[in-house]
Amino acid sequence: MINVLADQYLYNIQSYLPESVNLQLFDPAEGLPGEVEKAHALLIRTVIPINKETLPNIPKNLRFIGTGSSGTDHVDRQYLIENNIHLADAAGCNARSVAEYIATSLILWTEKRNRDLTSLSVGIIGMGHVGSEVINILNNIELQTVAYDPPRDQRDPDFSTAYLDEVLSCDILTFHTPLNKKSKYPTYHWLDQEKLKGRTFDLIINSARGGVVDEKALLAAMKKGIIRDIIIDTWENEPKIHLETAGAAFLKTPHIAGYSVQAKENASKFIADKLINVFELDYPVQANATGNITFNKNLSQIDSLSSLLAELHPIKEYEKQLANIVRDHPEKRGELFNKLRAEFPLRQQFAQIHLPKIYFDHFYTLKGLGFSAIN
Repeated sequence: MINVLADQYLYNIQSYLPESVNLQLFDPAEGLPGEVEKAHALLIRTVIPINKETLPNIPKNLRFIGTGSSGTDHVDRQYLIENNIHLADAAGCNARSVAEYIATSLILWTEKRNRDLTSLSVGIIGMGHVGSEVINILNNIELQTVAYDPPRDQRDPDFSTAYLDEVLSCDILTFHTPLNKKSKYPTYHWLDQEKLKGRTFDLIINSARGGVVDEKALLAAMKKGIIRDIIIDTWENEPKIHLETAGAAFLKTPHIAGYSVQAKENASKFIADKLINVFELDYPVQANATGNITFNKNLSQIDSLSSLLAELHPIKEYEKQLANIVRDHPEKRGELFNKLRAEFPLRQQFAQIHLPKIYFDHFYTLKGLGFSAIN
């Protein structure tokens, strides 16, 4: 029998694994439990780093580690290779959810700042699963976009990246790269003091990984008027986020851009399927996923697109709770940041939310965002 140790917050993970495995769940807030010594497979999230310090003695039976995340910067890949451990991730699992977060935050920002959405240009840094979905949804709501990804340009003959000057000339930048320091194209502090020289930006968004943007450089640029606003979902030194960055952010959220029921289902299924393949197990019978909801509030009670989106996407509630943590419990912000991420109810993605047809007449952008009309 295969012993599988899994983070208890991996969404519905037990339903994606066959009954033949011995599954044990653990609380990531308490770190890796002693049972890891008996595990054949370990399933984690980004809150559990795996390296020589956190797992100095590789269990003799451990063959597989799966992370329910797109990024793997919390895992020392070389360390696992040296110990013959297969690493699996869930790349692409949350692409649509992140894209909806970006579109929602942009609409909230443009309405608050009284800006015309269609007059703004958005530079997308990183055109993998997430960046590609972001550019699709932004184009659908008529934003001008510039795609920048030199590594993809080299490996994908069908993709052509913009020049650096072109993307840095955009009004808004949004980041969708992995975090790395040693590759040919390092992304650590990609947006730094040097790239900000001689530029002005209306808005910078980071929902990729903390450290892709240099937060000190952002704050200095804001003080000089080089950057007007920032929206931060992923933070340097996360979960102990910088209080000054949090205070300066137009919108701050606790690393939840990719959080939705559908994204979490994808993450669990992706790594479970890879585990099943590695250990040559039988696939479990899957129940049909459900989750469509109907929002039927009287249109007269909705005064703007941003107020509607605030009811359909919990972005403002996340911000409110994170603001409370920063204000009332700064010394416990790391613990409470992770708790908020783990325990806040998941939302449905836009395609699962059905709205009255009259809404689409009043807010034409809803169609481009991917909402469904009530028949």
